[in-house]
Amino acid sequence: MMTETKFLMALSKTTGAYKWQVNNNTITGVAKNGKTKGQVFDPLTAVCRSTGNGTYSNNSRGRKSAGKKIGATTVLVKNVEAATKAQSNRGNCQTLRGKMRQVLGV
Repeated sequence: MMTETKFLMALSKTTGAYKWQVNNNTITGVAKNGKTKGQVFDPLTAVCRSTGNGTYSNNSRGRKSAGKKIGATTVLVKNVEAATKAQSNRGNCQTLRGKMRQVLGV
């Protein structure tokens, strides 16, 4: 079972493999290596790809599949998705977004 802390630790290990940025309030990473070099990933699909659990698209269905592969709960997947897109500026999503940006250095 992946917790928020484990997710953030796994995310921190992706800084070498992705060029992380914030575009239009959305956190995205461009892959620097492998078959998918140049493709854009969000934090959840990037963690799944970097842990060797497959490559998924940046849509809701892809995130759900990637979350299942890495052992994240549906609540964590929804929180990460909301934090990535800055859907809310209140509560857990905003806190998680701040932690994600801090870990990625963006």
